[in-house]
Amino acid sequence: MDFTISPRIEDYRARIARFVEDEILPIEEMREAYDDHGNIRLDWLEPLRDKARAEGLWCLQLAPETGGAGLGKVGMAVCYEEMNRSIFGPAVFNSAAPDDGNMMVLEQAGTEAQKERWLKPIAEGEVRSAFAMTEPHPGSGSDPSMMLTTAKRDGDKYVIQGRKWFITGAGEAQHFILMAKTSDDPRRGLTAFLFDRAQSGWRIDRRIPIMGPEEHGGHCEMVFEGLEIPAENMLLEEGRGLKITQMRLGPARLTHCMRWLGLAKRSVEIATTYANERFAFGQRLSKRESVQMMLGGLAMDIEVGRLLVMKAAWELDQGSYARKEVSMAKVHVANLLHRAADIAIQINGARGYSTDTPLEWIYRYARQARLVDGADEVHKMVLSRRLEEEGREFWSWA
Repeated sequence: MDFTISPRIEDYRARIARFVEDEILPIEEMREAYDDHGNIRLDWLEPLRDKARAEGLWCLQLAPETGGAGLGKVGMAVCYEEMNRSIFGPAVFNSAAPDDGNMMVLEQAGTEAQKERWLKPIAEGEVRSAFAMTEPHPGSGSDPSMMLTTAKRDGDKYVIQGRKWFITGAGEAQHFILMAKTSDDPRRGLTAFLFDRAQSGWRIDRRIPIMGPEEHGGHCEMVFEGLEIPAENMLLEEGRGLKITQMRLGPARLTHCMRWLGLAKRSVEIATTYANERFAFGQRLSKRESVQMMLGGLAMDIEVGRLLVMKAAWELDQGSYARKEVSMAKVHVANLLHRAADIAIQINGARGYSTDTPLEWIYRYARQARLVDGADEVHKMVLSRRLEEEGREFWSWA
């Protein structure tokens, strides 16, 4: 495992860092740039996206033939961390969820015709997308085998019935990847489909209010009442839906971690700056042992998170699913982000609790990190099963 960063990747990282510093952070400070859900307004976002395109920093995660730079997962880890120094960063560079994960799975699993129809408009920033899998109880959450939404074959099309919820970005998405049940086969019972917002037979029941700031398009509950999807809009083939979830969710969990590391570092940055400036009882906060212990502990935990993420990214680049490595990174970094925001608020005091800094934004956002793409407990169960199967080999080197 050689984590040496190539000059090419370092060049991208440095250019992203400069862009975030000069172009995005000043906008982040302007309250008028925020929409009603705590994200950047689209009329402020599009000029930044145009600048990112002009500087060759657009959609770097995709292959060159798809319009990207072919960074690989290790390169993404370096660059995504830098992008999310700003809460607006990922959307500017077209590396934000859920588009990010959807583009990568379409690039990997789509036919050439599907890439042209469904992937290209997302990659070019013309439309947004969503991944519709999670269902209300008693349907599927972390366990896809519990899926209740059905797709019944009718000639050259499939008819969809069911309900999904907490579908990120659905409120503004034009293109959707939908997971549905096509048989009772435990391994080949799910199938992935593509559909367009303009098609009839489905509706958004509500945009679910959350603690959060929200991604563009929110988190929606969707109802399917006879949506017809042509068979040509199936990803891979019938019964290969679990394969699609494996291809999408593992890397998507890791890209979340890459971005969360950027937010954790930003939290420490804000806390450190304030601790160096603020005096109390005749002494700088940064000279107090209690503050030093908090910041030192976070610095160490962030570096642990970076190593976990980089190891998982390296494994993915070698062709592994890296399930064990991704689960460990997901649990550690999700909890780290929440702790970093909490400690930074504590050091900043009332200032941290206000909206004068992005810390309260990061804190509200961070709480979902321990739930999305598998709760902490689910990932720890996965790790426990692997430990039981592998014994001492659980810790073997590749």
